Formats: sequence, C-alpha cells, structure tokens
Amino acid sequence: MKLFNHARSRIPLLVLGTTLIAGVLWVHDEFRSTSTLQAASLPPAASVPANNGLLVYEQNCIACHAVEGKGIDRYPSLVSDHVKKKYGTYDQAYEFISRNMPQNSPGSLSEEDYKSVTRYVLSLNGIPTEFNDISSHWANKEIKELLDKQFIDGYVNKENGTLSFKPEQNITRAEFVRYLVKAKQMFLSNSTTSDFTDLNVDKENRPYIITAVEYGLIDGYADHTFRPDNQISRAEIAAILSRSEMLKSEPGKGFKDVADSFWAKDNILAVQQAKLFDGYEDGTFRPLKEMKRGEAVAVIYRLLNPS
Repeated sequence: MKLFNHARSRIPLLVLGTTLIAGVLWVHDEFRSTSTLQAASLPPAASVPANNGLLVYEQNCIACHAVEGKGIDRYPSLVSDHVKKKYGTYDQAYEFISRNMPQNSPGSLSEEDYKSVTRYVLSLNGIPTEFNDISSHWANKEIKELLDKQFIDGYVNKENGTLSFKPEQNITRAEFVRYLVKAKQMFLSNSTTSDFTDLNVDKENRPYIITAVEYGLIDGYADHTFRPDNQISRAEIAAILSRSEMLKSEPGKGFKDVADSFWAKDNILAVQQAKLFDGYEDGTFRPLKEMKRGEAVAVIYRLLNPS
C-alpha cells in the first residue's frame, strides 16, 4: 500500500499560497497606482482634498468597483460621464455612496468616512467640493462648517472647475429658505403643489419653500407669489427666525429707525435679544437693507450654535 507523503504535498500548497498572496498584493498596488495617477492628472482646482477618502475607499469599496475602479454590477465607474451627470453634486454622490457602500454592508461606515469617500470620488471627476473665495472672509469659519454639513451650497464655474460661495452677494428669498430648512433638518414636504403661482419653474427650491410654508415660517405676497429670486431683507429674515424659534421679545431698547408701527418691530427686537444678529453702531437696524450671503450663513450658524 502506497503511503501519502505529507511533506511532498505541502510544497505545492506552499507555492500556491505564496502565489495567491503575491497576486493580492499586486492587485492592491495596481489599484493604488491607478488611483494615484487619476488624482495626479486632475487640474489644480479639483485636486483631491486633504482627507482620508482614498484610504477609506481602498479599505471598503474596492470590491464594489473592481480593482481599477471601472465599475461592476450596479456600481458605476469611479471616473465617467455617467458619474458627472447622475452624481455630479455632493448630495447626489453622498446619497448613492452612503446607501451602497461597502458592498457587503451598505450604510455601515461613519458619516465622516462617507463624506471623505464622496469628496474623493467627486475630486477624481474634477468636481470641486470646497469654496475658493472665503479664505479671507470674516465668516470663513461659519461658511466652512455649514458647507461641511451640506446645509449650504455655492456656484460652480464650469470653465475653470472651481466652486465659489460669493459671500458678499445678496442672498435671495429662496436661497435663505433652502439653507434654513436644511440647517434645521426639517422633514421635507411630499407635496408638489402650492398656492404660490411662481414656483413651477423653480423645481430645486420648491420643496424647501413648501416645507417652510407648512411649518409656518414664511408668507408670500398678496398676489399669491413668493418671488423666490428677490433679495431678502433683514426685517424679513428676523420675522422668519422669530417664527422658526418661536422667539418672543422682552421690553427693551429698540432701534431708532424701527418705528413702533413697523410690521416686524417685535421680530427684530426678538432676534437681537436672542443674539442672532444685531444692529449697527449708529443705533440703526436698517430693516429694509438686503442681507449678504455671508451674513445670512453667520446668522444660521448662531442659530445652530447659541452662545
């Protein structure tokens, strides 16, 4: 009877095991090399942010996209026109990535990990994720924090691939409502109809405006319009915030340019007492003055982070 030689059988098994390990290491190195080349080929404005997006991706998502990020099953290629068209905004990309990755346990990563991967994938596609015009602005900190939480957005310059916030530009009624509804994390209305007659062409802002109406935060005009593209005044913002936070004013010193008969007098006093925003050094509030985008974000930041 022929005896089984264990020593001889271990040799081919050892060779096979060594080959498999080498193959796995080669695959990982190939992916890292491919990803590095993709990132290095980007224009400076769309360079990969300084975060661990690549590392998180390598640890959790390689199987989703095959070794070289070319896509597999329902997962699109990391860099493609399809990604730019269907997942070209942060919200769209984040929603898809957080819902589908990792392949074996979707939704199991932390919020910060999903944010990192989202920024990484967008940067590979030349889609900017950071504002390029706020570094010297007085509300830089507030703008960055609200952007990180995706409560605010900006303007994409398609010619040079940059993202700007335009903090000194006046904010519109629709923009302020959208930012506030997002920041307050209100449940968006399922309704698609409104008494306002001018929302049909503004599909992006319509759900936020309808939601704000249902929460009792905003009013329209007598002609049944909301005028979403109109610039919003300081008095109007004071009224919205007073309703949002159910603020009540206490007896106190007012502003010399806000008459007792002014429609938003109590709202203005309430937001001042709540330290959301104040008047000017000359004792005026300037209620009809439009508010800039940077100022509006700073107000929302204070609302979320009361002193």
